[in-house]
Amino acid sequence: MTSAKREIRQFAREQRDQMDIDPSWSEEAASIFMGAVKPSANQIVSLYFPMGNELDTLPLAEELWKSGIKTALPIIQGKAQPLLFAEWSKSTKLQSSTFGTQEPAEPNFIAPDILVVPLLAFDQVGNRMGLGQGHFDATLKSLRAEKNILAVGYAYSTQAVLLALPTEPHDEKLDMVITEQRVFDFRP
Repeated sequence: MTSAKREIRQFAREQRDQMDIDPSWSEEAASIFMGAVKPSANQIVSLYFPMGNELDTLPLAEELWKSGIKTALPIIQGKAQPLLFAEWSKSTKLQSSTFGTQEPAEPNFIAPDILVVPLLAFDQVGNRMGLGQGHFDATLKSLRAEKNILAVGYAYSTQAVLLALPTEPHDEKLDMVITEQRVFDFRP
């Protein structure tokens, strides 16, 4: 990893962690997601269980469940390893993962069609800065080799950067980013 990437990651994390979060932002992002992505009942949407000041996906999960859409949560295998996905519903018992988030205690593994991805920063062409573990890059590469998947970043509008983020060959671009204010669509 380059020192520029490390510095940007640290700065972006500090900025996000210092934000005063309005709880309505996650509801607004969920509404924008449903209108822009338009997931169907035969699709599986993988979410993430929010940590710290990440944009909360729980209102989005509620909207998806109300619409009869299956959801999943990632299960971390190891650094830079593709994630596995386990079905997640209101009745799913969750447990703490080794990474500090929540995951299904008794996983029923499923393959997502839409992958909602957390991030620290994103640029105007779909590059994403994550926590630096490589999970989502490895996962996107693996899933894209198998099928057509929609990768949607889920973030606050303040996490957008105007200049291009530094990238490495293993970095995977996002197709879209949904914020509490708008949609960024990077697809051709």
